[in-house]
Amino acid sequence: MIFSEAGNKQDLMLHSHILIDRYVVGCPGLRMAPTPSSGHDSTTPPIRHTEFWLHDGSIVLQVQGTLFKIHQTILANHSEVFSDLFSIPQPDGDEGERMDGCHVVHLHDAAEDFTDLLKAIYHPSYDSLFDISAKLTYSHCRHFDTLPSNADLDTLITFVGGILRLSTKYIIRELRKRCIKLLKGRFPATYEDYMTRATHQRTSTTPTPSLSQSTATVADLTALANLITFSLMPALSNANNHSSPPSLQTSPSFAPPTFQASNPPVSATTSSSRSNSNSHSHSPPQPHGTVSASTSPPSSSHHHSHPHSRPHSHRTKLKAPKPKPEPSPPKPKSSSIMRAISLAYQTNTHLILPYAYYLLARTSSPRRFLSHSSSSPISWHQKTICLVGRSLLHSAEISMSHSFLIAPQVAPRCRSPTQCADSKGSLTEWALLEASGKGPEPLKPYDRWDKLGVCSECVEEAKRKHENGREEVWARLPSFFDLDSWDKLKEMQER
Repeated sequence: MIFSEAGNKQDLMLHSHILIDRYVVGCPGLRMAPTPSSGHDSTTPPIRHTEFWLHDGSIVLQVQGTLFKIHQTILANHSEVFSDLFSIPQPDGDEGERMDGCHVVHLHDAAEDFTDLLKAIYHPSYDSLFDISAKLTYSHCRHFDTLPSNADLDTLITFVGGILRLSTKYIIRELRKRCIKLLKGRFPATYEDYMTRATHQRTSTTPTPSLSQSTATVADLTALANLITFSLMPALSNANNHSSPPSLQTSPSFAPPTFQASNPPVSATTSSSRSNSNSHSHSPPQPHGTVSASTSPPSSSHHHSHPHSRPHSHRTKLKAPKPKPEPSPPKPKSSSIMRAISLAYQTNTHLILPYAYYLLARTSSPRRFLSHSSSSPISWHQKTICLVGRSLLHSAEISMSHSFLIAPQVAPRCRSPTQCADSKGSLTEWALLEASGKGPEPLKPYDRWDKLGVCSECVEEAKRKHENGREEVWARLPSFFDLDSWDKLKEMQER
């Protein structure tokens, strides 16, 4: 492609790069990914892409060793950068590199990323089409719809990574929003989104092991609970101090509920009526709804043959089975989370960083992400941030979300203040949580309220403190990982 400002091919390429980089550098907080190597031997001629070498294309783009012949107007309509790039007037003449009658432009991107970008541009999803005929035309090649909703995180990052990088670089706003929406499905940016996601995954989470399943004995846990009581005296200064012998308070047992069979046993009368259903008795009709051995159904010529007859009230109405909920995505691996963090920094998608760091920091073994190599997705500085955040999450678990276990307080309307104050159930629960060997999870909802051994009023007070603490943890989550507030992160991302 020839521009008036360029006197030769080198000046043309330099001008194109300056124009593109001006848009990219102008985005605050954006870090460019390392420029991919050409991956193409200069002695080997480039090859044409099998899908995106269109016979009626108007421009040829060479990306690494792959050639794309596409429509200049379609690319310009989607990308603000390419729109400005193609709007520069061209001089007359045949100067510059040409191929198949089209000007050639070289782009320093990854060929795989550019292929994914073109698939997203040329093959829109079903939901983005409003014309019925267009929906039928593109029903076989919807790019975004090929991603399963329960795909693992590695598959998701591979799917959206190239599109998000290039849609950010070339300012393709709609595709960027679509990619960010998919990422926010795994890394929520609001507490409401987190609660919705946690509720959906609650059925597949493993419950905390009970006392009977724990390897520790009751005596060991009681001793540990008493030890926590003395070691956390400063935190308990506002609580009621009641001396009690080291005993484990257990919740009262309840009788298991009884269940009744959904189908009652068939009576002899009903069985008789079924066995005589085909008889031709002429006994007088019984009142509606009565089933008797001597009763025969009405004549088929007067009832069953009529297509619009009203059904009897005793007939069973079949209900359509409820659709089963889609399975949740598998638990992400540490390497996958690190890839998401790296992608967020590359593409100025900072809103997913707090929860991504949270997932990485609460892994049971930090050695999984501390092992460093030249191919590690994140730097040592980012791993240090994660380790410091892990310690801050544990402190937040103690002082915010689970403070009701460490410093239990009697509710103002407690029904049995002495018994609730002497209960060791909350400290035992904290001891079980610490002995589980899992990483800190201050956002995880606690649900073993019957193990606290306190009255219902004290349980409600503990629930209130727990929920308030979780909301406070969420509000302060970015600060645990050296990030700006949620509002500033959103502002930076939307620039």
